[in-house]
Amino acid sequence: MKTYPISRPDGSLLAFEVSSVWLTFRPLHKTLRSVEGVSDIKRQFFNEDRMTFAFCSEACVVNEPWGDSSRYWIGPSDPQSSCLDLTPLHRAFQAYQSPFTRLLRRLAGVQPA
Repeated sequence: MKTYPISRPDGSLLAFEVSSVWLTFRPLHKTLRSVEGVSDIKRQFFNEDRMTFAFCSEACVVNEPWGDSSRYWIGPSDPQSSCLDLTPLHRAFQAYQSPFTRLLRRLAGVQPA
């Protein structure tokens, strides 16, 4: 999956964005759940934070700006005070392939990455 990293001045990963066009809540939840250190994943219905979760005991969110953006922003709830590095989460989303993409790869004879 194409991701858009957002780095701090020191080069550590503060947050990242992923396309919301092909990523629905079930695979989003499954991908978050697959990362060691993620817990307390909760779906939100009435604000731009579509999901909340904890990563290494720090509060994080999946935010959809303006409620209809083409990207989800994934990062700490309070980016200004966070020193958490989200590289493990970022790698999990980079590795994600939709079922449709996996099918196309299989039909084309391309081995999974």
